Amino acid sequence: MSRNVLVLAGSARKHGNTDRLADEFIRGAREAGHQAEKIYLKDYKINGCLGCGACQRNGGTCMQKDDMTEIYGKWLAADAVALASPVYFYTWNSQMKAALDRTFAIEQKVKDTTFYLLSAGSAPGEDYMCLMLESFRKYVACFRAGGNTEGGYVFGLNTNAPGDVDASDAAAKVYELGKAL
Repeated sequence: MSRNVLVLAGSARKHGNTDRLADEFIRGAREAGHQAEKIYLKDYKINGCLGCGACQRNGGTCMQKDDMTEIYGKWLAADAVALASPVYFYTWNSQMKAALDRTFAIEQKVKDTTFYLLSAGSAPGEDYMCLMLESFRKYVACFRAGGNTEGGYVFGLNTNAPGDVDASDAAAKVYELGKAL
């Protein structure tokens, strides 16, 4: 069965290490017969969440009129969502965090979605990625009521310069993760 895959690319650098992981995930997914789309968050105007709660009272419509409206539609049409973010101070970068906070509006609408985490950074070991992984898992837990699950994660460690991830085992792992969708 073909799945619809959405990759949110949070990196500010196109063709950087996190973006390369996203591309390998997409390549694996497409080779397995799935449809996949990547959205560069840096190309969208995404305001921070206002915390007003209006979306929770009105059936999931955010009061802000920015580019998240387009992302909501793509997100809700997806069977799998990969969150591709470089690690900034042990967790999400600002582009990804703003988008994730805004999904509060569609929290009750997200159903039967599998979530993936793709991340790269200069961390020398996975123990440096604990906060990122914990944050990802707690984020996914917010959507558990709708049959949503965690599908897996891949970290590109010791990746500073663009292309470093290509020489690591992370590229092969993330390709296989996408192919196994």
